[in-house]
Amino acid sequence: MKLIVVVPDGMCDWRYPELGARSPVEYAQTPGMDRLVTGGRVGLTQTMHRGLPLGSLVGLLGIYGYHPPDFFPLGRSIFEAVTLGVPIGPRDLVSRCNIVEVSENGTLLDFTANQIQDTEALAYLQEVDLPPGVEIHHDLSYRNVLVFREWALKESALALSEPHENVGERLETILPSYQGHLYKPLVDLIFQSARPTPRGKWMLWPWGQSRMRQFPAMPYASFTVTALSFLYGMAVSLGGKALIPPGTTGYLGSNLPAKLEAALQHLEEVDMCLIHCNAPDEEAHLHHLDGKVQALEEIDRHIVSPLLNTLEARGDPFRILLIPDHYTVCKTGRHLPDPIPYAVFGHGLTPNHTLAGYSETNILANRPALVPSHHLIPTLLA
Repeated sequence: MKLIVVVPDGMCDWRYPELGARSPVEYAQTPGMDRLVTGGRVGLTQTMHRGLPLGSLVGLLGIYGYHPPDFFPLGRSIFEAVTLGVPIGPRDLVSRCNIVEVSENGTLLDFTANQIQDTEALAYLQEVDLPPGVEIHHDLSYRNVLVFREWALKESALALSEPHENVGERLETILPSYQGHLYKPLVDLIFQSARPTPRGKWMLWPWGQSRMRQFPAMPYASFTVTALSFLYGMAVSLGGKALIPPGTTGYLGSNLPAKLEAALQHLEEVDMCLIHCNAPDEEAHLHHLDGKVQALEEIDRHIVSPLLNTLEARGDPFRILLIPDHYTVCKTGRHLPDPIPYAVFGHGLTPNHTLAGYSETNILANRPALVPSHHLIPTLLA
């Protein structure tokens, strides 16, 4: 039997009057997801953990079958470094580094620098003067990896706010601090990197700091399809295989058919295939309600519906797990620690409900037992 895990990043949300008192996924036209729910089982899982960052790093580590508190402190930056092939020593500190856009009055406007293109990003980075012992490696669009060689501080000493959680906030409220005080070298790096734009200025924003560490290998063969370097690096670091298909961006209009094609091509070689789709999270952080609905409809049209049709036509035993990694709320642009409703469809499973489609509120009303996220995949593959 094969397990396919579909992760619409940040899919869960609140209900909104603009959507007829429905959440984005309730409002969106998602016939494939509806089929998964009506023909399968629904449940509730805890992907976030008290005291750990609210986000995909924790959520996806748990979905892969790892208990996240056992591996922290940890930052996504080390996985991005793995993907980019950047060598990291035991005393090096690694940080994700966004190119962000800030207004003239010091308000964080956009954590993606208006989805900056690679050519623009590279030209901007060439103009930035870095202090000795600090390197920057470009990844994709606004994403970069910053390496502090032989950095003496503990990774937990630098409190670096996540820019996607702070759109609309003033810089003085979210600047990195060291032991309760503004940490001057990093603050200097941020402000010295400023370059003017029509709306304000681009700046570097380091966050998600970590040191390299080792992980036990997954007890099953896996293949991950994603547009994100950090998830590619995570999958490889956990002993799996991974691919970033051409044309996949993590935004609206990403090449989702290429993701599905890659997953189906590799499914015979592995026990589990994970397909990650990032656009719902990006749109929610930008407070784009219509964009989040569009992202979910694209995922259903290009991933979930054709995946169901293909696997049913093949006739081999399979299960599909539909599981967001966390809530991302359009109204606030932030993640929530709330338990996550999931649906699982396929071999040997019969419905445990009478729901007509995926609905955060209705699945919660079904009162499923709360399952730790790191138990799900091992249980479904057993």
